[in-house]
Amino acid sequence: MTTDLRTLETFIEVADGLSFADAGRRLGLPASTVTTRIKSLESELGVRLLDRSTRSVAITAEGEIFLLHCQKALHELTLAREAVGAAQQTSGQIRVSIPTAFPMDQFAGLVGQFRSSYPDISIRVYVDDRPASFIEDGVDLALRGGAPGGDGLIARHLADTEVIFVGPPGRSGDTDLPVLQPLARRASVRDRLEGLTTRSLQLSLAFVITGQACAYLPRQVCKDNLATGQLEEADGPDGVHAPLPLYLVYHDKNHLPKRIQLFKDFLIEQLAN
Repeated sequence: MTTDLRTLETFIEVADGLSFADAGRRLGLPASTVTTRIKSLESELGVRLLDRSTRSVAITAEGEIFLLHCQKALHELTLAREAVGAAQQTSGQIRVSIPTAFPMDQFAGLVGQFRSSYPDISIRVYVDDRPASFIEDGVDLALRGGAPGGDGLIARHLADTEVIFVGPPGRSGDTDLPVLQPLARRASVRDRLEGLTTRSLQLSLAFVITGQACAYLPRQVCKDNLATGQLEEADGPDGVHAPLPLYLVYHDKNHLPKRIQLFKDFLIEQLAN
C-alpha cells in the first residue's frame, strides 16, 4: 500500500465534516485536489469510502471502519512525535561510564558544574575499567584510556595526562620500597615478588603518603600532595612512563538526544587540551 500521510489526513477531514469544500478550506487545498486524493484512495483500497451527490456527502460502512483505524494511526503518530520531541528537551537521564583511574573529585566537580546549568538532567555514573557496554548497560557516554573504539562508536581523543614517579619525602630512591604501577594492565613479576599491588590510584597514593611504597601516578592525582610536601617527584627505576590518554566514547549517530549532546560538548570543552 502506497497511501501517503497527506491523503489519509485529507480523508479524515472530509469524513469529519462531510464536505469536500470545507475540508479543502481547512487544509488550504483546492476542492479538486481533495477530490483527487479521495478518488485515489478509494481506487487503491478497492472500496467506496464516501457516497457523494451534488448536495451531500455520506460515509459508507467501509469508510467508517477505515476512518476509525486512520484516527488511531494518526494518534499513535502524534504520540511518537511527542516522545521524540521530549528526547530533545534538556531533561532526562544520562548514563556515563568512567574508569577507576579518573580522579573522582574532578569528575564530581564537572557533574556539579553541568547540573547547575541543567538541573533537570540527571547523571547516572558507572565506575568500571571494562569496555563500556553501550547496549547491555545502556551507556550514553564513556571516558576511557587506551584505544576504546568499536563498531558504531566514536572515540574522541581529549587529552594526555603526564604520569610521574613519586615517593615519600627523602625516600624516592629507596630500593627497599615497592614500586606501584596502578596504570599497568597487569601486575609484573617484580610487583608480585614485592608483595604489594593495587589498581586503585587513590590507594597507591595513600601507600606512598604513608611511606610504604613509591608509585607511578598521574600528575593530576598527586599534584596537591606534591605542593604540600607529602610527596617528592623523582626519576623512576623504569624510566619515563608514557602519558595517560583520555578518550570520550559515544555512539556514532548524527542525532544524539539534546541532553547527551549537551553533556558531550561540556566534557569536550572542560577536558580537551
